[in-house]
Amino acid sequence: MAPSPEWTLEERLAGTRLRRLSEPERERPAPDEPAAAYEGCELALQAPRRGGLSAAAVAHLGDRRSQCWLRFRGCCTTRTRDTSTHAYDSLRAQLTMDTERNLANMERTLHGGDGQALQHFMANSPWSGPAVIEQRQAESKAPPALAHGSPVILDESADEKAGTHKAGASRQYHGRRGQVAGCRVDTCLPYAHGGWWAMVDGELFLPEEWLGGAFAQTRPVLGLPPDRTFETKLALGWKMVKRGKAQGGPFDLVACDAL
Repeated sequence: MAPSPEWTLEERLAGTRLRRLSEPERERPAPDEPAAAYEGCELALQAPRRGGLSAAAVAHLGDRRSQCWLRFRGCCTTRTRDTSTHAYDSLRAQLTMDTERNLANMERTLHGGDGQALQHFMANSPWSGPAVIEQRQAESKAPPALAHGSPVILDESADEKAGTHKAGASRQYHGRRGQVAGCRVDTCLPYAHGGWWAMVDGELFLPEEWLGGAFAQTRPVLGLPPDRTFETKLALGWKMVKRGKAQGGPFDLVACDAL
């Protein structure tokens, strides 16, 4: 493997020089091991051109993902619990599995479990989504190179869902498929500068049917706020843009297409 390139931006974000992980891949550390124990965990990249990326782009992707996890693991930690190993598993599976990268199959493939651990982590563990977003926003405005002249891109992202047992899932327009299908849709706000980009905010789009009587008992079970009202994707996007500017987001332009 070639020596790691100079990643000035990532060095600033991580607060230290990125180093290449050279130890053989090993099992994930136990939850009670110190953060330093994770630094020797190399995320194996078995397919050098996975996802359409060039070999050069993929060569150090495991290092960068591992550094990202080390920076954000505190968002998955409370006074009594550290669930960050599940976040590590999710990142590792996305890099090393070729197909069927859903939460249940990730758990079964990595650890031979019953497929419930990662699902429970995402749905029930006491980690804070807003804390992750706030840290991502803080990182995006820290380096001087990102201080001005960059856009945010308002867009939507749909995930296929069968049935209506997931919040917001219904038959609605699926952008990637170009047709109406069973899915849930997130309104996303990524920030871009040169070859660097990051998701800095996002909101779940709830179709009007989800706010009616048919889902009155389902909403609290899925953790939807009782005061949630219907908002169009454009309204959700505009709320995120205003929120980003109020928090000092370093963007000068908002780009979007039809929502």
